[in-house]
Amino acid sequence: MLGLKIAAVFFMSAAIGVLYRVPRRLLFYDGMVGVLSWLVVYTTLQSGGNIILADFLGSIAIGIIAELLARLLRKPATIFIIPGFIPLVPGGEAYTTIRFLVEGRYAEGVAMGMKTLMIGGAIAFGIFVSSTVYRLVINYNVENSTEHVRKN
Repeated sequence: MLGLKIAAVFFMSAAIGVLYRVPRRLLFYDGMVGVLSWLVVYTTLQSGGNIILADFLGSIAIGIIAELLARLLRKPATIFIIPGFIPLVPGGEAYTTIRFLVEGRYAEGVAMGMKTLMIGGAIAFGIFVSSTVYRLVINYNVENSTEHVRKN
């Protein structure tokens, strides 16, 4: 069953890459970014973490993997970020929020809406943090290596 879920996540991420016109030779990487981020979320949930922490850790994985692939393949990181975070989007929670509100269950709707917003914020913040830290580390290493060259 887990293999079927992994295959579904792979094809979903690759399909989003097709939708956003990612070059055909990069679709495999898009699918793998989606699978790896989803596996981080799945593992975190299986080990007792909550969905907000799981999506935050999954989005950190997306940011790091996307930046690494961007450097290796000399492509923009967004080519890997957008298809990678689609499996983490809280679509089911958003649907449930609207359903609760339509049914008149306002307290449950507001609670689910806050959960949905927190998940979305965790995804955005995780990608921001990982991309920023990665770029700071790379720039720091580049500056140190150029200073070393200047001294010699």
